[in-house]
Amino acid sequence: MADTNAGNDENGRGAASAAVRRKPATGFPVVSLAEAADILKEAGKYGFDHSTQAFASYMGHSTTNSGAFRQRLAAFRDWKLSAGRGDRLTMTEIARLIAHPTDDGAERRALRTAFMNCPVFFKMFDESAKGKPLAASQLGNRAVLNLGVAPSSKDKFVHSFVDSAIAAGLAIQNDDGQIVLKQVVDGDVGDDELAEASADVPPADHWQQASTTPVRTQGAARPASPVVHQTWEIEGGLIVFEIRSDRPLPAKAFSTVGEVVASVELLAQSLQLRHPLGSAANGGEPEG
Repeated sequence: MADTNAGNDENGRGAASAAVRRKPATGFPVVSLAEAADILKEAGKYGFDHSTQAFASYMGHSTTNSGAFRQRLAAFRDWKLSAGRGDRLTMTEIARLIAHPTDDGAERRALRTAFMNCPVFFKMFDESAKGKPLAASQLGNRAVLNLGVAPSSKDKFVHSFVDSAIAAGLAIQNDDGQIVLKQVVDGDVGDDELAEASADVPPADHWQQASTTPVRTQGAARPASPVVHQTWEIEGGLIVFEIRSDRPLPAKAFSTVGEVVASVELLAQSLQLRHPLGSAANGGEPEG
């Protein structure tokens, strides 16, 4: 009897270990914000609404049937830069500001908002030391140990994270290749080029990007821009979470925003989410 129980215990432990091993790795955008911005600017020359085939060509793909294209397209959803149904895609308001910025400050602010839209990258940024040189190996190990990124994908994670943080004006890279993250205070990093933009947000002409009436502050001549804008496609409709403000959100607000987004994601799942958020689990690029 003792041997039988021991065997059962061993089998139980083995099953538990197997379950742990089968846990999907954390996904992340395989297209960095810097590359995404270039693609949006190219696509934006021809409008804000495109077929998936046309968008694939702007991304350098000849077909929409490859796993690599689908994973790269998922990155645009991670950043909340695209939405759409079937074979049509439309740029979100944040994407439109990146594609057709009124000035450098407006573009950088939009890129920073997109960066904050990605939970795994924001968590890495939020929990990392600011103003101190960080080696790529440090970031990669933290991604694996703390964020659940697959070990085989940590180099891709670091590359996308670093390029994206730099594009958003949240980091610089020194001559030694180390990254230095900037401290965000009341939603700003203090750089001149990150001065608050007061640009109009291009109106959304696609039903999936319809939003509430723009908020106007007293005495303001222009509608406040979205500092947070996320959408979830569900069966028969859309869930939109948006915060509009004429000034950046304070850094401490983003943790609360993250909690709200997590709750909405659960709601979206219960309402049959059509396009699950996030990239493929391991961040790799499948063949095909």
